[in-house]
Amino acid sequence: MDTKELVKIGRITKNQGNKGEIRVIPLTDHPERFELLESVYLAKGNDIFQKNLEGLRYHKNFLVLKLEGIDNIGQALELRDYFIKIPSEEILPLEENEYYIDDLLGYQVITDSGEKLGEIFDVITTEGTDIFLVRDNNNEYMIPAAREIVIDIDMDKGVMVIKPISGLLEL
Repeated sequence: MDTKELVKIGRITKNQGNKGEIRVIPLTDHPERFELLESVYLAKGNDIFQKNLEGLRYHKNFLVLKLEGIDNIGQALELRDYFIKIPSEEILPLEENEYYIDDLLGYQVITDSGEKLGEIFDVITTEGTDIFLVRDNNNEYMIPAAREIVIDIDMDKGVMVIKPISGLLEL
């Protein structure tokens, strides 16, 4: 499997109990999509492997997964900070003005007045508004993914246009 064809849908944060279950923070607006999966890829750096799903339940703001062959706390702890990925052909269709985070990485960010800020190098997912991390050679910016700020995303050109609120670029 070409890792470029895989899409992140979750991140393992820790174990859940002592029987091999893992806690996963969903990196998708549709965590129920995990219910449609029979297997997932686990990826961290160059380490990538596939595991079948044996169980799934929801708990607070995260998911608890049971993976085949992960049967104790030690095995579960070894998976901390791995990303849960799926093949791109298994992603759910997007609504209008929805985007996959992985698709926006590397996009150039400019203001509505034409000032170039840099490129998106990461996204912090939160319970509220996600935050785009943008940097150039000298500066880093934290840009909220709010409709009032992000006014256009040009998928063809790989450009995001923002209308910064007062003080946003001074942080």
